Amino acid sequence: MVIDDSTDRKIKNNKKYNTFLPDIFINHAYALPNISVNKDGVIVYANEDASRILGYQKNELLGMEATEIYINPADRNLLLKELYGKGSIQNFNVTMKRKNGKQVDCKLEMTVFRDSEGTILGHTGTIKDIQLESDLRQKLEIENKRLFSVLEQLPVYVCLYDTNRNIVFANKFLRDRFNKIESKKCYKVFYDADKPCVDCPILRVFESNKPIVYERTQRDGKAAEIHTYPFLDIDGNRLVLELGIDITDRKATEDKLTELNETLEIMNKILRHDILNDLTVALNFCDLIATEDVDIKERVMKAISKSVELIENTRDFEKAFNGREDSTEAKLYDAKNKLAELTKHYPEIKINFLGSCRILVDESIMVVFDNIIRNAKLHGKADRIDVSLKREGKYCEVSFADNGVGIPDKIKNKLFEEGFGFGPNKGSGLGLFIARKIIQKHGGDIIVSDNKPKGTIITLKFKSVDVHEIC
Repeated sequence: MVIDDSTDRKIKNNKKYNTFLPDIFINHAYALPNISVNKDGVIVYANEDASRILGYQKNELLGMEATEIYINPADRNLLLKELYGKGSIQNFNVTMKRKNGKQVDCKLEMTVFRDSEGTILGHTGTIKDIQLESDLRQKLEIENKRLFSVLEQLPVYVCLYDTNRNIVFANKFLRDRFNKIESKKCYKVFYDADKPCVDCPILRVFESNKPIVYERTQRDGKAAEIHTYPFLDIDGNRLVLELGIDITDRKATEDKLTELNETLEIMNKILRHDILNDLTVALNFCDLIATEDVDIKERVMKAISKSVELIENTRDFEKAFNGREDSTEAKLYDAKNKLAELTKHYPEIKINFLGSCRILVDESIMVVFDNIIRNAKLHGKADRIDVSLKREGKYCEVSFADNGVGIPDKIKNKLFEEGFGFGPNKGSGLGLFIARKIIQKHGGDIIVSDNKPKGTIITLKFKSVDVHEIC
């Protein structure tokens, strides 16, 4: 409690004010008293709340006779009689007088304060504006009704748990789903169990004071995505707020998609194994056929070769489209080691490595690496590739710089389009399209630029797992 120096001197020098100095008083009854009066009836402390209620500046209230703020002085006498008789009072209704003379209905909560020897020095406590409290209460009730109206209409369940895992609130969605759930344990309501879950998420939120999101199938067979949050009510009681979203249909759709993907994978394996074997045999026999019509033979062999390439691309399609960026199959690989596995398949190309970098990818990244090296050989006529691996900010970059014929500027922006091909050896036009999809699946990027004095640079950018990691 702080007052200005002039008022402080006034209190010390005047015998009417020397029975109480507010800066040495600690009030134990009320955390935030807004007025203090000494035994002689002089106001020795007032804060902003008292100033607002009574219409005075704080420095005007300090040193004022307390009787001046009462409409009827007899009310103060009644207050003092009861207060000094009991030691404290609560909810004492009285009409007080503002500076402009207008009346204000108030409620007082006061307690006496004493010195170290037990002598009463005065009283302190809180003046409350009854009308203001009533207005605030009405506004609060209106806001509460609006909030509960929203909660009641939500197409998801919302509930509150106490520290014993009892449901202390449930919205209409949850009440309609499970009858008579208030004061019941969460594990009984949702899982019809007689004891808590082994790894109870509600207790984890209470212990960590952090939100948790998880999925569970509940006793009526419905799957829910559950969001749990730490929560404090208006009285400061610790609770857990839970919001559950019905994802039963979504899970069923996901299961169907998984089943379809598995069926597609089996069909592709059959396609690759049986038909590819037959086409390979046909290609080999075609090569052995002696004919004078070389042009027809080359066209047949080219058509078979294209079919072989398309079938082989189905495997790459699976890896590019049947996966997610956050796939659990992704691992931290040394990019240099993964690339070294491919060099034995291209003995005619000199592949050099500079630097190292670890990237979080799955095995599908081998499709990308192989496609880039194969294109450099087949389309670029390159016999040398320099692979640079380095960290650039939050990315790891892997660059393939070849000494081939290069790529014309006019087609660079079309390279990654589905079905685009160029040159005399153009294939299905799916290789780089698939490569970009795989890179995007891993949260990265692929960029094409010119190599100097000739050739092409393909740069792959991968997100790094740890920005502080040294590649």
